[in-house]
Amino acid sequence: MSKKIVNLTLPIVSEEIEDVLETYPEYPYQRAFSNTNLRQDLVAYVLSHVPNKYTVIEDVQLVSSNSSLLHCTSEQRMQIERWIHLGICDILSINYGVSYCHAM
Repeated sequence: MSKKIVNLTLPIVSEEIEDVLETYPEYPYQRAFSNTNLRQDLVAYVLSHVPNKYTVIEDVQLVSSNSSLLHCTSEQRMQIERWIHLGICDILSINYGVSYCHAM
């Protein structure tokens, strides 16, 4: 079997992005980040600012079945949420040239 390196932080960040975006108005925030490219930019932005955890597995199925690998502290989640809010502002400003900062 081949081994794979899996980023354990990615599913947590993706889930938090979904949760955070639900707190923003449909326009322009949710609509803008329904664009796959902007959503990927936001994921990359957050992942580049938070500590990432990785594991080596022999079978991709093992990660999804072992939820204990996907745990993070409430402090880590707050840090992820903070970077999501900042990323939303930065990415919208870069792509649309206007500051769309939502009250945090």
